[in-house]
Amino acid sequence: MRVKLASCGNPDYFQDPDAPLYGCEKNHYLVVKTLEEAAKACEEFIARNSLGSGNWAGGEIFDGDKIIAKVAYNGRLIYVSDQSYCSKILFTY
Repeated sequence: MRVKLASCGNPDYFQDPDAPLYGCEKNHYLVVKTLEEAAKACEEFIARNSLGSGNWAGGEIFDGDKIIAKVAYNGRLIYVSDQSYCSKILFTY
């Protein structure tokens, strides 16, 4: 599995939503073994880069080329196959 760690500009603050947030680390993918590890990586990326919810553009978890889940800014794990929310919040802000 791999998780996408990415930022973008927030149009509410006249930032470019099609570009990574200026001053943040580059958008990238990280290989992970578990969904919890993916969520932790997202939490750390958000914290390291001081992202707000409008700047969070990552969280997609891939198994091969297929997106299987997404970690939302608020820490909820969303299963992509049916867009249902899991009951466990893996981290919160």
